[in-house]
Amino acid sequence: MNSDFQAPPVQTPPIQDVSVTILLEGGQQQTIQIQSNNLLLQQLFETLLSPSDKRPQRLFQVPVQDGKAILCFPSDRLVGLVTEPPLVLQQQPQTPTAQPGVDSLAPGA
Repeated sequence: MNSDFQAPPVQTPPIQDVSVTILLEGGQQQTIQIQSNNLLLQQLFETLLSPSDKRPQRLFQVPVQDGKAILCFPSDRLVGLVTEPPLVLQQQPQTPTAQPGVDSLAPGA
């Protein structure tokens, strides 16, 4: 084994300000400005990645209007996020549950 081998440094994306529009059930939405490494942003994405019927119930409390107000909503009301600039998550491929060659959206499937 070569002891001179060094793994390449892990590159982390730079921290940047992100405009996040929180989309809620019923059509309500709220846009906030936060940093890309903010824990709230991570929690929002984690909630979206969980199937809606299996999401742990939690209450989000998001400061709005420069901290003069708070938007509160339960996690099961979150339906989407719009980020500017775009933030793309790397997802693990999921194993399909449908049989190969069978269209689960086809009538009678």
